[in-house]
Amino acid sequence: MSVEKIKNILIIQNYNANKGDSSVVMSMLASLKKTSGTYDIAFATTSYDPKTAMEDYGVDAGEFSVSPREIKLQKGMGRIVSTIKEGNWIVYGLFWAFIKRYTGFRLPVPGFKYKTIQLYENADVIVLPGGHFFTNFNGPAMNFSHFYAMLLAFAMRKPTMVYAQTVGPFFGPWKWPVKLMARFVLRHVNVVSLREKSGIKHCNDVKELHHTAETVFAVETDKSLAQFVPDFNRLRRLKRFLIGVTIHHIYYKHFFSKKYYRDTMAKILKRIVDEYDAQIVIIPMEDAVHGGGDRPLAQEIIEQTGCRERISVLVGEWPPHVTAAVIANTDLFIGTKTHSIVYGLKGGVPTISISYQDKSNSFMEMFGLRENAIDLKDLTPDDFMKIFERVNLSLSEYKNKQENAFSTVKALAEKNNQLLVNLLSC
Repeated sequence: MSVEKIKNILIIQNYNANKGDSSVVMSMLASLKKTSGTYDIAFATTSYDPKTAMEDYGVDAGEFSVSPREIKLQKGMGRIVSTIKEGNWIVYGLFWAFIKRYTGFRLPVPGFKYKTIQLYENADVIVLPGGHFFTNFNGPAMNFSHFYAMLLAFAMRKPTMVYAQTVGPFFGPWKWPVKLMARFVLRHVNVVSLREKSGIKHCNDVKELHHTAETVFAVETDKSLAQFVPDFNRLRRLKRFLIGVTIHHIYYKHFFSKKYYRDTMAKILKRIVDEYDAQIVIIPMEDAVHGGGDRPLAQEIIEQTGCRERISVLVGEWPPHVTAAVIANTDLFIGTKTHSIVYGLKGGVPTISISYQDKSNSFMEMFGLRENAIDLKDLTPDDFMKIFERVNLSLSEYKNKQENAFSTVKALAEKNNQLLVNLLSC
Protein backbone atom coordinates (compact mmCIF):
# COMPACT_ATOMS: atom_id res chain seq x y z
CA MET A 1 0.00 0.00 0.00
CA SER A 2 1.49 3.35 -0.98
CA VAL A 3 1.81 6.16 1.53
CA GLU A 4 -0.13 9.30 0.59
CA LYS A 5 1.58 11.97 2.68
CA ILE A 6 2.85 12.82 6.13
CA LYS A 7 0.16 13.91 8.56
CA ASN A 8 1.07 15.69 11.80
CA ILE A 9 -0.79 14.78 14.98
CA LEU A 10 -0.27 16.98 18.02
CA ILE A 11 -1.14 15.37 21.37
CA ILE A 12 -1.68 18.16 23.89
CA GLN A 13 -1.76 18.54 27.69
CA ASN A 14 0.27 15.41 28.47
CA TYR A 15 1.04 15.38 32.21
CA ASN A 16 4.09 13.16 31.91
CA ALA A 17 4.99 13.32 35.60
CA ASN A 18 2.23 10.72 35.98
CA LYS A 19 2.82 7.16 34.71
CA GLY A 20 -0.81 6.84 33.65
CA ASP A 21 -0.70 9.92 31.45
CA SER A 22 2.61 8.79 29.96
CA SER A 23 1.23 5.34 29.20
CA VAL A 24 -1.67 6.95 27.33
CA VAL A 25 0.72 8.72 24.94
CA MET A 26 2.94 5.67 24.57
CA SER A 27 -0.09 3.50 23.80
CA MET A 28 -1.38 6.01 21.26
CA LEU A 29 1.97 6.14 19.48
CA ALA A 30 2.30 2.34 19.37
CA SER A 31 -1.26 1.53 18.36
CA LEU A 32 -1.79 4.37 15.89
CA LYS A 33 1.17 3.24 13.83
CA LYS A 34 -0.69 -0.02 13.23
CA THR A 35 -3.92 1.67 12.08
CA SER A 36 -2.67 4.71 10.18
CA GLY A 37 -3.82 3.35 6.83
CA THR A 38 -2.29 5.19 3.88
CA TYR A 39 -0.88 7.98 6.04
CA ASP A 40 2.66 8.37 7.28
CA ILE A 41 2.02 9.94 10.67
CA ALA A 42 4.39 12.26 12.52
CA PHE A 43 3.69 12.95 16.20
CA ALA A 44 4.43 15.79 18.57
CA THR A 45 3.20 16.62 22.05
CA THR A 46 2.81 19.45 24.50
CA SER A 47 3.88 18.04 27.84
CA TYR A 48 4.36 19.09 31.42
CA ASP A 49 8.09 18.36 31.05
CA PRO A 50 8.97 18.68 27.33
CA LYS A 51 12.60 17.55 27.70
CA THR A 52 11.57 14.30 29.39
CA ALA A 53 8.76 13.81 26.87
CA MET A 54 11.19 13.98 23.96
CA GLU A 55 13.43 11.43 25.66
CA ASP A 56 10.62 9.06 26.66
CA TYR A 57 8.44 9.24 23.56
CA GLY A 58 10.97 9.97 20.83
CA VAL A 59 8.85 12.81 19.42
CA ASP A 60 9.10 16.59 19.30
CA ALA A 61 7.63 18.33 22.34
CA GLY A 62 6.79 21.77 23.69
CA GLU A 63 5.35 22.95 26.99
CA PHE A 64 1.67 23.36 27.82
CA SER A 65 -0.03 26.37 26.25
CA VAL A 66 -0.56 27.46 29.85
CA SER A 67 2.07 25.71 31.94
CA PRO A 68 2.00 25.31 35.74
CA ARG A 69 5.39 23.59 35.84
CA GLU A 70 7.68 26.52 36.59
CA ILE A 71 5.16 27.96 39.01
CA LYS A 72 5.12 24.69 40.96
CA LEU A 73 8.86 24.14 40.90
CA GLN A 74 9.91 27.70 41.79
CA LYS A 75 9.86 29.23 45.26
CA GLY A 76 9.67 32.77 46.57
CA MET A 77 10.31 35.50 44.02
CA GLY A 78 10.90 32.92 41.26
CA ARG A 79 7.35 31.64 41.70
CA ILE A 80 5.96 35.19 41.55
CA VAL A 81 7.90 35.93 38.36
CA SER A 82 6.74 32.68 36.74
CA THR A 83 3.13 33.40 37.71
CA ILE A 84 3.24 36.89 36.20
CA LYS A 85 4.90 35.52 33.07
CA GLU A 86 2.17 32.92 32.50
CA GLY A 87 -0.55 35.39 33.43
CA ASN A 88 0.65 37.91 30.87
CA TRP A 89 0.77 35.17 28.23
CA ILE A 90 -2.82 34.13 29.01
CA VAL A 91 -4.06 37.65 28.28
CA TYR A 92 -1.86 38.17 25.23
CA GLY A 93 -2.49 34.63 23.97
CA LEU A 94 -6.26 35.19 23.96
CA PHE A 95 -5.75 38.38 21.99
CA TRP A 96 -3.34 36.53 19.66
CA ALA A 97 -5.92 33.76 19.13
CA PHE A 98 -8.73 36.26 18.45
CA ILE A 99 -6.69 38.09 15.82
CA LYS A 100 -5.55 34.80 14.27
CA ARG A 101 -9.06 33.42 14.00
CA TYR A 102 -10.89 36.45 12.68
CA THR A 103 -8.24 38.14 10.52
CA GLY A 104 -5.80 35.33 9.76
CA PHE A 105 -2.97 37.67 10.82
CA ARG A 106 -0.22 36.09 12.94
CA LEU A 107 1.01 38.35 15.70
CA PRO A 108 4.48 37.76 17.22
CA VAL A 109 4.76 35.01 19.85
CA PRO A 110 6.93 35.28 22.99
CA GLY A 111 10.05 33.13 22.86
CA PHE A 112 9.03 30.85 25.74
CA LYS A 113 5.81 29.89 23.90
CA TYR A 114 7.18 29.91 20.37
CA LYS A 115 7.81 26.14 20.22
CA THR A 116 4.32 25.37 21.51
CA ILE A 117 2.59 27.63 18.99
CA GLN A 118 4.77 26.26 16.20
CA LEU A 119 3.63 22.71 17.02
CA TYR A 120 0.01 23.87 16.96
CA GLU A 121 0.46 25.55 13.59
CA ASN A 122 2.17 22.51 12.04
CA ALA A 123 -0.53 20.08 13.23
CA ASP A 124 -3.09 18.55 10.89
CA VAL A 125 -5.11 17.30 13.87
CA ILE A 126 -4.91 18.32 17.54
CA VAL A 127 -5.85 15.67 20.11
CA LEU A 128 -6.74 16.03 23.78
CA PRO A 129 -5.84 12.49 24.86
CA GLY A 130 -7.25 10.10 27.41
CA GLY A 131 -7.48 11.13 31.05
CA HIS A 132 -10.02 12.91 33.20
CA PHE A 133 -9.27 16.41 31.99
CA PHE A 134 -12.61 18.10 32.67
CA THR A 135 -13.69 17.27 36.21
CA ASN A 136 -13.48 18.89 39.63
CA PHE A 137 -11.13 16.14 40.73
CA ASN A 138 -8.66 18.48 39.01
CA GLY A 139 -8.25 21.99 40.36
CA PRO A 140 -9.63 25.01 38.47
CA ALA A 141 -6.15 26.04 37.27
CA MET A 142 -5.54 22.71 35.53
CA ASN A 143 -9.03 22.70 34.03
CA PHE A 144 -8.40 26.19 32.69
CA SER A 145 -5.09 25.01 31.21
CA HIS A 146 -6.93 22.27 29.26
CA PHE A 147 -9.64 24.73 28.21
CA TYR A 148 -7.10 27.29 27.03
CA ALA A 149 -5.18 24.64 25.08
CA MET A 150 -8.30 23.77 23.12
CA LEU A 151 -9.17 27.45 22.58
CA LEU A 152 -5.89 27.85 20.70
CA ALA A 153 -6.74 24.85 18.53
CA PHE A 154 -10.17 26.28 17.72
CA ALA A 155 -8.63 29.69 16.98
CA MET A 156 -6.38 28.10 14.37
CA ARG A 157 -9.34 26.22 12.89
CA LYS A 158 -7.64 22.88 13.36
CA PRO A 159 -9.54 19.56 13.32
CA THR A 160 -9.74 18.41 16.93
CA MET A 161 -10.53 15.26 18.88
CA VAL A 162 -11.19 14.53 22.54
CA TYR A 163 -9.72 11.03 22.61
CA ALA A 164 -10.91 8.35 25.08
CA GLN A 165 -11.67 10.89 27.79
CA THR A 166 -13.54 10.99 31.07
CA VAL A 167 -15.88 13.97 31.47
CA GLY A 168 -17.14 14.81 34.96
CA PRO A 169 -18.08 14.55 37.72
CA PHE A 170 -18.60 18.21 38.53
CA PHE A 171 -18.91 19.25 42.18
CA GLY A 172 -17.78 21.75 44.78
CA PRO A 173 -17.39 25.54 44.62
CA TRP A 174 -15.81 25.43 41.14
CA LYS A 175 -18.47 23.13 39.70
CA TRP A 176 -20.06 25.57 37.25
CA PRO A 177 -16.93 27.26 35.87
CA VAL A 178 -15.39 23.85 35.14
CA LYS A 179 -18.63 22.50 33.72
CA LEU A 180 -19.03 25.51 31.42
CA MET A 181 -15.45 25.17 30.16
CA ALA A 182 -16.08 21.48 29.45
CA ARG A 183 -19.34 22.24 27.62
CA PHE A 184 -17.67 24.84 25.43
CA VAL A 185 -14.89 22.46 24.40
CA LEU A 186 -17.24 19.52 23.79
CA ARG A 187 -19.55 21.61 21.57
CA HIS A 188 -16.73 22.85 19.38
CA VAL A 189 -14.54 19.76 19.01
CA ASN A 190 -14.97 17.62 15.88
CA VAL A 191 -14.98 14.16 17.47
CA VAL A 192 -15.40 12.99 21.07
CA SER A 193 -14.77 9.45 22.32
CA LEU A 194 -15.49 8.58 25.95
CA ARG A 195 -14.00 5.67 27.87
CA GLU A 196 -17.07 5.19 30.07
CA LYS A 197 -20.78 5.76 29.65
CA SER A 198 -21.28 8.03 32.66
CA GLY A 199 -19.86 11.04 30.79
CA ILE A 200 -22.40 10.83 27.95
CA LYS A 201 -24.90 12.94 29.91
CA HIS A 202 -22.45 15.84 29.73
CA CYS A 203 -22.13 15.64 25.94
CA ASN A 204 -25.21 17.42 24.60
CA ASP A 205 -24.71 19.08 21.20
CA VAL A 206 -21.47 17.18 20.49
CA LYS A 207 -20.89 16.90 16.74
CA GLU A 208 -19.75 13.25 16.81
CA LEU A 209 -19.76 11.11 19.97
CA HIS A 210 -18.55 7.54 20.52
CA HIS A 211 -18.28 5.25 23.53
CA THR A 212 -14.98 3.35 23.28
CA ALA A 213 -12.47 2.20 25.89
CA GLU A 214 -9.37 3.44 27.67
CA THR A 215 -6.46 3.93 25.25
CA VAL A 216 -3.98 1.84 27.25
CA PHE A 217 -6.07 -1.30 26.68
CA ALA A 218 -4.99 -1.14 23.02
CA VAL A 219 -1.45 -2.34 23.83
CA GLU A 220 -0.64 -5.68 25.44
CA THR A 221 1.69 -5.88 28.43
CA ASP A 222 5.15 -7.38 27.95
CA LYS A 223 5.40 -9.25 31.24
CA SER A 224 9.05 -10.14 30.66
CA LEU A 225 10.09 -6.52 31.33
CA ALA A 226 9.69 -7.11 35.08
CA GLN A 227 12.97 -9.06 35.02
CA PHE A 228 14.82 -5.75 34.71
CA VAL A 229 13.54 -4.47 38.08
CA PRO A 230 16.00 -5.71 40.75
CA ASP A 231 13.88 -4.84 43.77
CA PHE A 232 10.86 -6.64 42.36
CA ASN A 233 12.91 -9.73 41.53
CA ARG A 234 14.20 -9.76 45.10
CA LEU A 235 10.63 -9.84 46.37
CA ARG A 236 9.69 -12.63 43.96
CA ARG A 237 12.55 -14.77 45.24
CA LEU A 238 11.01 -14.69 48.72
CA LYS A 239 8.36 -17.13 47.36
CA ARG A 240 5.56 -15.49 49.35
CA PHE A 241 2.08 -14.52 48.22
CA LEU A 242 3.00 -11.23 46.51
CA ILE A 243 0.42 -8.45 46.52
CA GLY A 244 0.85 -5.29 44.43
CA VAL A 245 -0.79 -2.07 45.66
CA THR A 246 -1.18 1.49 44.40
CA ILE A 247 -2.48 4.36 46.52
CA HIS A 248 -3.71 7.85 45.70
CA HIS A 249 -1.94 10.65 47.54
CA ILE A 250 -4.37 13.40 46.45
CA TYR A 251 -7.96 12.39 45.77
CA TYR A 252 -8.74 10.84 49.16
CA LYS A 253 -9.09 14.50 50.23
CA HIS A 254 -12.47 14.67 48.49
CA PHE A 255 -13.87 12.07 50.90
CA PHE A 256 -12.05 12.12 54.23
CA SER A 257 -8.94 13.22 56.12
CA LYS A 258 -5.40 12.07 55.46
CA LYS A 259 -5.38 10.38 58.87
CA TYR A 260 -8.47 8.34 58.07
CA TYR A 261 -7.10 7.26 54.70
CA ARG A 262 -3.66 6.43 56.10
CA ASP A 263 -5.08 4.51 59.05
CA THR A 264 -7.62 2.63 56.92
CA MET A 265 -5.05 1.56 54.34
CA ALA A 266 -2.63 0.57 57.09
CA LYS A 267 -5.27 -1.63 58.74
CA ILE A 268 -6.09 -3.29 55.42
CA LEU A 269 -2.46 -4.00 54.53
CA LYS A 270 -1.66 -5.31 58.01
CA ARG A 271 -4.61 -7.70 57.90
CA ILE A 272 -3.47 -9.01 54.52
CA VAL A 273 0.03 -9.62 55.87
CA ASP A 274 -1.18 -11.26 59.08
CA GLU A 275 -4.02 -13.36 57.68
CA TYR A 276 -2.47 -14.44 54.37
CA ASP A 277 1.28 -14.50 55.12
CA ALA A 278 1.69 -12.06 52.25
CA GLN A 279 4.45 -9.82 50.95
CA ILE A 280 3.17 -6.42 49.79
CA VAL A 281 4.83 -4.00 47.38
CA ILE A 282 3.41 -0.49 46.98
CA ILE A 283 4.08 0.57 43.39
CA PRO A 284 4.58 4.32 42.73
CA MET A 285 2.54 5.83 39.91
CA GLU A 286 4.01 9.33 40.14
CA ASP A 287 7.52 10.59 39.50
CA ALA A 288 9.24 11.79 42.66
CA VAL A 289 8.52 15.46 42.01
CA HIS A 290 6.52 18.01 44.02
CA GLY A 291 7.36 16.49 47.39
CA GLY A 292 7.98 12.93 46.27
CA GLY A 293 4.68 12.11 44.56
CA ASP A 294 2.90 9.17 46.17
CA ARG A 295 5.98 7.80 47.99
CA PRO A 296 5.81 9.86 51.22
CA LEU A 297 2.23 8.83 51.97
CA ALA A 298 3.09 5.22 51.11
CA GLN A 299 5.90 5.32 53.66
CA GLU A 300 3.54 6.77 56.28
CA ILE A 301 1.12 3.92 55.68
CA ILE A 302 3.92 1.36 56.05
CA GLU A 303 5.09 2.94 59.31
CA GLN A 304 1.53 2.82 60.61
CA THR A 305 1.32 -0.94 59.96
CA GLY A 306 4.52 -1.78 61.83
CA CYS A 307 5.24 -4.36 59.10
CA ARG A 308 8.29 -2.90 57.40
CA GLU A 309 9.74 -6.35 56.68
CA ARG A 310 6.60 -7.38 54.78
CA ILE A 311 5.53 -4.11 53.13
CA SER A 312 7.77 -1.91 51.00
CA VAL A 313 7.71 0.73 48.26
CA LEU A 314 9.14 -0.42 44.93
CA VAL A 315 12.64 1.01 44.56
CA GLY A 316 13.54 2.97 41.42
CA GLU A 317 11.91 5.18 38.79
CA TRP A 318 10.39 2.92 36.14
CA PRO A 319 8.62 3.86 32.90
CA PRO A 320 4.93 3.00 32.44
CA HIS A 321 5.41 -0.18 30.38
CA VAL A 322 7.82 -1.58 32.98
CA THR A 323 5.47 -0.60 35.81
CA ALA A 324 2.67 -2.42 33.96
CA ALA A 325 4.90 -5.51 33.71
CA VAL A 326 5.63 -5.41 37.45
CA ILE A 327 1.90 -5.27 38.24
CA ALA A 328 1.20 -8.13 35.81
CA ASN A 329 3.72 -10.32 37.66
CA THR A 330 2.15 -9.97 41.10
CA ASP A 331 -0.15 -12.69 42.45
CA LEU A 332 -2.99 -10.30 43.24
CA PHE A 333 -3.25 -6.57 42.62
CA ILE A 334 -5.07 -3.82 44.55
CA GLY A 335 -5.28 -0.60 42.53
CA THR A 336 -6.41 2.91 43.38
CA LYS A 337 -4.64 4.93 40.66
CA THR A 338 -6.73 4.59 37.50
CA HIS A 339 -4.11 3.36 35.07
CA SER A 340 -2.71 0.92 37.58
CA ILE A 341 -6.14 -0.74 37.51
CA VAL A 342 -5.90 -0.79 33.71
CA TYR A 343 -2.45 -2.42 34.02
CA GLY A 344 -3.84 -5.08 36.35
CA LEU A 345 -6.86 -5.87 34.19
CA LYS A 346 -5.02 -6.16 30.90
CA GLY A 347 -2.07 -7.94 32.54
CA GLY A 348 -4.28 -10.81 33.68
CA VAL A 349 -3.48 -10.49 37.38
CA PRO A 350 -6.61 -10.81 39.59
CA THR A 351 -7.45 -7.18 40.32
CA ILE A 352 -9.35 -5.36 43.06
CA SER A 353 -10.26 -1.71 42.46
CA ILE A 354 -10.49 0.96 45.15
CA SER A 355 -12.37 3.40 42.93
CA TYR A 356 -12.18 7.11 43.62
CA GLN A 357 -14.21 7.77 40.45
CA ASP A 358 -16.77 5.88 38.35
CA LYS A 359 -14.28 5.36 35.53
CA SER A 360 -12.50 2.64 37.55
CA ASN A 361 -15.80 0.88 38.20
CA SER A 362 -16.54 1.06 34.47
CA PHE A 363 -13.22 -0.56 33.60
CA MET A 364 -13.92 -3.36 36.07
CA GLU A 365 -17.41 -3.79 34.61
CA MET A 366 -15.95 -4.18 31.09
CA PHE A 367 -14.15 -7.27 32.38
CA GLY A 368 -17.19 -8.56 34.27
CA LEU A 369 -15.59 -7.75 37.63
CA ARG A 370 -17.73 -4.96 39.07
CA GLU A 371 -18.17 -6.96 42.28
CA ASN A 372 -14.43 -6.65 42.88
CA ALA A 373 -14.54 -2.85 43.11
CA ILE A 374 -15.18 -0.79 46.21
CA ASP A 375 -15.69 2.99 46.13
CA LEU A 376 -12.97 4.90 47.95
CA LYS A 377 -15.59 6.96 49.79
CA ASP A 378 -17.04 3.75 51.26
CA LEU A 379 -13.71 2.13 52.15
CA THR A 380 -13.54 0.25 55.44
CA PRO A 381 -11.21 -2.62 56.39
CA ASP A 382 -14.06 -5.08 56.92
CA ASP A 383 -15.82 -4.33 53.63
CA PHE A 384 -12.57 -4.46 51.71
CA MET A 385 -11.48 -7.76 53.26
CA LYS A 386 -14.73 -9.42 52.18
CA ILE A 387 -13.79 -8.69 48.57
CA PHE A 388 -10.18 -9.72 49.14
CA GLU A 389 -11.19 -13.06 50.62
CA ARG A 390 -13.51 -13.84 47.70
CA VAL A 391 -10.89 -12.96 45.09
CA ASN A 392 -8.21 -14.92 46.91
CA LEU A 393 -10.39 -18.03 46.91
CA SER A 394 -10.91 -17.79 43.14
CA LEU A 395 -7.64 -16.48 41.72
CA SER A 396 -7.63 -18.76 38.67
CA GLU A 397 -11.27 -17.99 37.87
CA TYR A 398 -10.71 -14.23 37.91
CA LYS A 399 -7.48 -14.49 35.97
CA ASN A 400 -9.26 -16.45 33.22
CA LYS A 401 -12.16 -14.00 33.23
CA GLN A 402 -9.82 -11.07 32.64
CA GLU A 403 -7.84 -12.82 29.93
CA ASN A 404 -11.01 -13.86 28.09
CA ALA A 405 -12.47 -10.34 28.16
CA PHE A 406 -9.31 -8.55 27.07
CA SER A 407 -9.65 -9.02 23.30
CA THR A 408 -13.10 -7.40 23.28
CA VAL A 409 -11.95 -4.44 25.36
CA LYS A 410 -8.81 -4.09 23.23
CA ALA A 411 -10.93 -3.84 20.07
CA LEU A 412 -12.97 -1.03 21.66
CA ALA A 413 -9.77 0.82 22.55
CA GLU A 414 -8.49 0.48 19.00
CA LYS A 415 -11.67 2.12 17.73
CA ASN A 416 -10.25 5.43 19.01
CA ASN A 417 -7.46 5.14 16.46
CA GLN A 418 -9.81 4.66 13.54
CA LEU A 419 -11.82 7.71 14.58
CA LEU A 420 -8.64 9.76 14.63
CA VAL A 421 -7.42 8.44 11.29
CA ASN A 422 -10.82 9.29 9.78
CA LEU A 423 -10.38 12.84 11.07
CA LEU A 424 -7.06 13.09 9.23
CA SER A 425 -9.00 12.71 6.00
CA CYS A 426 -11.13 15.78 6.61
